[in-house]
Amino acid sequence: MIQYHSFEREEKIHPQPIEKTSQHETFPHGAQVLISYWRFEVYMSTILKMKTGFASILMILVFFAAPTVADNHQGDIIIDEIVEWTVDQEINQNIHITNEGKLTISSSITFSSTSTIIIDQGGELRLIGSSELISEKRATSLKTLGFVDEQNRSKIIIPSSIHSGDMNVIIMSEEGAVLDNSNVYLGDMEPVLMSGMNFSLSVPETQGDTVLGFTGYGEFPIIKSIILETEIGNFEYKANELPYQNMLLHGDNGLTINSAGKIEIIENSTLHGVNIISSGEMVIKEGIIKDSSPMILTSDDASLIIQNSQISGSKKDHYVQSQPLTNIEWGTSEDNTAVSIKGNLIDRWERIISDQVIIFDSEGVHFSITGNSPNGALDISKYSGSDGKSVINTQGNSRVIEIGWANGEVTTENAVISIIEYRTAWNIESSEINNYGPMNYELTWDKEIDLTSINVPNIEWVALTVNIDNSTSEENLQTGVSQQISAILANRGSASANLYFDCNITETGMSADIGGYQNVVIDAGEEVEVYFGWRNNEPGTLSLTCEVLTPTQLVDYENSQAFGGGTISTEPILWEEISDESFNMIPILIVIIIIMISAGVYFVHNLSKNAEETAEILDNYNKSTKNEEEN
Repeated sequence: MIQYHSFEREEKIHPQPIEKTSQHETFPHGAQVLISYWRFEVYMSTILKMKTGFASILMILVFFAAPTVADNHQGDIIIDEIVEWTVDQEINQNIHITNEGKLTISSSITFSSTSTIIIDQGGELRLIGSSELISEKRATSLKTLGFVDEQNRSKIIIPSSIHSGDMNVIIMSEEGAVLDNSNVYLGDMEPVLMSGMNFSLSVPETQGDTVLGFTGYGEFPIIKSIILETEIGNFEYKANELPYQNMLLHGDNGLTINSAGKIEIIENSTLHGVNIISSGEMVIKEGIIKDSSPMILTSDDASLIIQNSQISGSKKDHYVQSQPLTNIEWGTSEDNTAVSIKGNLIDRWERIISDQVIIFDSEGVHFSITGNSPNGALDISKYSGSDGKSVINTQGNSRVIEIGWANGEVTTENAVISIIEYRTAWNIESSEINNYGPMNYELTWDKEIDLTSINVPNIEWVALTVNIDNSTSEENLQTGVSQQISAILANRGSASANLYFDCNITETGMSADIGGYQNVVIDAGEEVEVYFGWRNNEPGTLSLTCEVLTPTQLVDYENSQAFGGGTISTEPILWEEISDESFNMIPILIVIIIIMISAGVYFVHNLSKNAEETAEILDNYNKSTKNEEEN
């Protein structure tokens, strides 16, 4: 609450007549009375102004000492200047620290409801002088890490040493998370299978505390609380209120700090049960981070300096989650800045890369990623999509690329990208041209790895001309007569190509008669000249436009220039139709003559044959007549 200061009214001063005692001229008694009243009013006005100014100064000091929370429902608390809170407070509002704001806390501030502290770029939040920032609502349940061996098994320590006699321990599960198929271990006893929402276990009297071990499927069991039924009464503990080992927090924190500015936690100050999300700067020196992990650094430009501090309690198996290029300076024992962390199974930090994309020119590229990740062998097999892209994640939408282990070691991802099959219409398997794309390309930490234009062809037109012999002028090209075309293409890329091209008449867009698709094989770095004929039946000034046929496997192949190609045109050429005067009749005349000769021969032959037959008939007739006369 704001502390207000009150002021007592000063005793009223009554004016007294003033007599002039100096050697100066004295006024009549009535005039002196009037002057005295006037002087009194001036005096009182001055005193009132001084009181008002003093009160204003005190109110400003009070404002700097405590947040304005007299009415907790009037909106966010805005910090847009230098402010320090020195009085313990309970707050249920959001706080917004603008780019010109700087909030220093040297007291204990407790957030009683779900709230957010937003820090703009340029804004600052400082915790100094053993101050505290506490969320009443915070994760208190515990879940296991999944290890079953005795050394790494999840454990909760029961304070049985402070109670006499046997006790009954009731293990309460988190709501919605039953204890079924989970085991509890008590000392050297065989594991006991638990079930239901709660499970009772008898613990004999002991001089020391009792260690309960837990195993189950994945992160189960999830334990909410533990009740001790003793001879003197029942005692209930939230799970994380008891000493524990190799367990993770489960639940929600009520306070979140979302910072693009600077967070500084120094001089034994504490964050307790607070979500921390930062794209800016964090400095923790002699600070205490309790039940507030993992601290999430969301930007490559973010930074974390942590020295001589303590961290305990995390919802994940690491205390800090960062981006690939985030700067992390973690104190070490060598320079006497070591950071104390709870347990040996919770990593100091994990670097992740989210939705990393590999980009190819073509869809359907089959590739692999092999090597070592911080968690072991890395072996990924993927295909590029219709956009030529492939997202490389191994867990959800991210991949762990570095781990700063609890023991001080650091393991970093080391892998390569290899092509399994990269085929297009220009390098089909029967062409005996190798796969396109890179081989053994290093897997970097870039958000996008661009593998376009690597070990692929790049086809370029050099020239397209009509070859005209010396006996023919440009003005005398005849329709219907095939003209030789010369095409020169170059491969400026680093891989061979077995391609085709086709041609149209430039002016009409109609397909040109060039004898079908023209095939060309061009090795990397070569120029090739090919010849083909162009037969045109339409008179006029026309030119030829040829286009390389792009592989349909390329992304947006109709507009793609990934492998080069494109079009080229000849110079316009005048085609003349053949006229009647110049029509060559010789072949026709030769045919007619041959026909006439053949007909004449046939006629003469038949005529001769008929004459012989007629003569023979006449001869026989004459002989017959002569014989009759002789008889």
